[in-house]
Amino acid sequence: MTITIVFPVKEIHAVAASFDGEVGFYVEDMTTGANHEHNADRRMPTVSVCKIPVMIELFRQVEEGALRLDDRRRLRSDISRHGTGHLKTLMDDPELTLNDYARLMIMVSDNMATDMVIDAVGLENINATMDRMGFPNTRTSMPMTGWHYLITGLSHLPHSIENNEIMYQRMAEGNQDFDGIGYTDSLASNVTTPRESATIMKMIHNGDMVSKSASAAMLELLKGCSDSSMIPHHLKSDIAVAHKIGSSRRLKVDTGIVYLPTGPMVIAAMTMSSTDDDNGSDTISEIARLAAQAVSPESAMQAAP
Repeated sequence: MTITIVFPVKEIHAVAASFDGEVGFYVEDMTTGANHEHNADRRMPTVSVCKIPVMIELFRQVEEGALRLDDRRRLRSDISRHGTGHLKTLMDDPELTLNDYARLMIMVSDNMATDMVIDAVGLENINATMDRMGFPNTRTSMPMTGWHYLITGLSHLPHSIENNEIMYQRMAEGNQDFDGIGYTDSLASNVTTPRESATIMKMIHNGDMVSKSASAAMLELLKGCSDSSMIPHHLKSDIAVAHKIGSSRRLKVDTGIVYLPTGPMVIAAMTMSSTDDDNGSDTISEIARLAAQAVSPESAMQAAP
């Protein structure tokens, strides 16, 4: 029996249209191939979703024998402690394995752990791998410390403990450069498109990213993502989601695989608000709810009255 999936296009586009800013998304029921998209090839800032290519490059180099997951690295003191993560609370020069840094990077979006993995694999290698795999619009062009310096107008300064303090102060004051390249589609920043992001997630799910064993390991990390404010927000608690979120003021991004009873669905959604009154998380969670409900009605919560 052929199953026909009809996405509620009118309702989904109404959600996107109500958002004050830019919205892009790609959703696909991987069982039937039914899909729906909006600005799916529009390049947008990734925020912490840039950590997925970092993870991929780590596993690629481990697969090739250039690195080992049990390699130990001491946390650098000059890395910015701004933003998400647990390592910023540790003050006694901890030494962790690359495996632990990767777990922290994906599961709790730890920025310091991310910069340690980037140190190990090299930015140029991350983007070279994305190019070879056919993802020319997916770029991790700077570490998290560099991105925070960029959006606070300090990209001309070297990364240091002293300059980090200046950056923290500017962040606390809300002093961010929303007109700079950190909030544009520039390949000099950290960017992707909904379609490329969704394709990357499908490759991980299908076991086609690096190797079957590497894909399985990456998928388990993504299933451990601790933030449920976007794609999983309106889904029933027993629905597993392997995903990675990104959030920074006017930017909200989430990309992942939703494991519905009917089969997997990929969702990649990105928003960039025009103002500080940002409801991008609500926009993404509602798009995910409507898409999931079309495929598996019992898996999504009903809309609020």
